[in-house]
Amino acid sequence: MVFRESISAALTRYYVFNGLFKEGQDSMTYEEVDANLIEVADTLQKEHAGSSRSFFLEVDSFDEETHQCELIVGFTIWPYEDNDAEIALIKKTISEQLENVGFIEDDTSYLGDGPDKR
Repeated sequence: MVFRESISAALTRYYVFNGLFKEGQDSMTYEEVDANLIEVADTLQKEHAGSSRSFFLEVDSFDEETHQCELIVGFTIWPYEDNDAEIALIKKTISEQLENVGFIEDDTSYLGDGPDKR
């Protein structure tokens, strides 16, 4: 199956967030990180309730010793409405929410677009 982008259809845009989860002086376990991602997704859904956006956050890799992790973050965009400034604002909001649950971000990279996952 081939994904064909349409200007009038919603897309899911994906990013990889690299970083470290810490809570004060303590590092978090995989289970705590996973639970925090659920909390962040719920918060983002509530903040963007009127915009028909969905948010998907999952752990791609997690090192038990160093607590370094890669997160795959996806969110709904509307190509005909969302400009670069709007997408940057959504990414900033995601970064802030992750920071609120102990994520120390090293870098973020664009992964690609896919079909709407809502």
